[in-house]
Amino acid sequence: MSDIRTAVFVATTLACILAVFAAGCRREAGEVSSTRPAARPAESRPAEGVAADVCRAALAWFDKAIASDVVAKMVPAAEAAAERFIAGGSLLAAGNGGFADEMFYRAGGFPFTYVWREELPDDNDVVVIGLYRPDADGFEWSLSGAKAREDTFGRAMIVHFAGHGWPLVKSLVRRQGGKAPDARLHMFDTGAPAGKGIEAECVGQLATTAMAWAFHGEVIAAATRKGKMLATFASDWEPDGLEWDASVRDHHVHPTFKVPPIAAGEIGTRYLKACRNQVADFLATQIPQVRLAAGRLARCLKRGGRVWLVSQGHIHARGSTVPPGLPRVINAGREGRWQWESGDADKGDVVVWMGYLRYPADQAQDVLGIGADLVSISVDAGVNDDRRVHIFGCWKDYDTVIDLPKYPIRVLPSSGVVQTAQWYALLGEALAAYRGEPSATAPAADK
Repeated sequence: MSDIRTAVFVATTLACILAVFAAGCRREAGEVSSTRPAARPAESRPAEGVAADVCRAALAWFDKAIASDVVAKMVPAAEAAAERFIAGGSLLAAGNGGFADEMFYRAGGFPFTYVWREELPDDNDVVVIGLYRPDADGFEWSLSGAKAREDTFGRAMIVHFAGHGWPLVKSLVRRQGGKAPDARLHMFDTGAPAGKGIEAECVGQLATTAMAWAFHGEVIAAATRKGKMLATFASDWEPDGLEWDASVRDHHVHPTFKVPPIAAGEIGTRYLKACRNQVADFLATQIPQVRLAAGRLARCLKRGGRVWLVSQGHIHARGSTVPPGLPRVINAGREGRWQWESGDADKGDVVVWMGYLRYPADQAQDVLGIGADLVSISVDAGVNDDRRVHIFGCWKDYDTVIDLPKYPIRVLPSSGVVQTAQWYALLGEALAAYRGEPSATAPAADK
């Protein structure tokens, strides 16, 4: 492989932040404690408003995908990809920048995944292209003919995920029709709507990402049917995770563990169901917290302050968008780029910490120390008071969701998929509050 790939791995050790668990979170007037909720508590009425609508749009996509043959259609491509990976090929992630970042160096993902940077792939490689908004970003120019594909991707296999209702993709699919099938090009329709708006933005991003991870699962299963278990990363946060990652870093097939053959379609479907259930739990338990946080964002913007979106996850920095109707909302990118001492955030601003597993106790003190307020999302319980709002993330600790027989760690992460729904739910609700649109379920203290 090229030097580009070998240089991609950067040893980044996350500092473990001790979680702050209070025996009981402060309950200000109208505030909701967001300790870890029980699954699906009984509610007097369904949640209403933009945040709930975004989550229901996501759930509708999951229901349709699970009920359809979308996973079964991916199995032949997964079989071919497994053969390439067993032979030493790599997975190159391309398309939307957030999609490529989400696939790379992820808990439950492959250690032989790289972000494609326009180098010519090797013959055994697989290029996975994910398009969130095909009107804005696409690879039509490199896929429109066999010669163009070979000039860009050599003899690598291409797996393409996008909504086929978009004109760019629809035209490409139409041009492929009637021709001899190309065994090296597999185009999968995410079924995401072709359009703009909060719900369409959310589903386009969520569907593409979820299908790509489901495809990973089917590749793993296909390898087990060939007598191999592909190596996967652990989470850096789980016990001995860094040691595990070091042990598989140079492997395609795991050198020790073998997994019994797994039937086609099983892992991909289980993955979609797991993500669907986590979004459903978020809808059932966290909408009041989203409403509370959105109200604070809106008030900050109305008085001329700024909102800083800081993410621990991979997907948001280059993948998620901010509604154009929200002024002074800055997507500040990954946490490593955020420098508290730079003075960018100021008194009266709000920092939204799109977190991961642990509650950001140290960062919370930094935010409060400069006079800004904090909205946080993590798997841990958090703190709610007059300066802080915490939202429970609803994905599993250590992120991954699929257990495999005779394999000691789970595979396939869900946080990027689930937090996509959370990102657009929060910002969509903030936009409604900023515009002064009525909210039937807004907490009393924030009306």
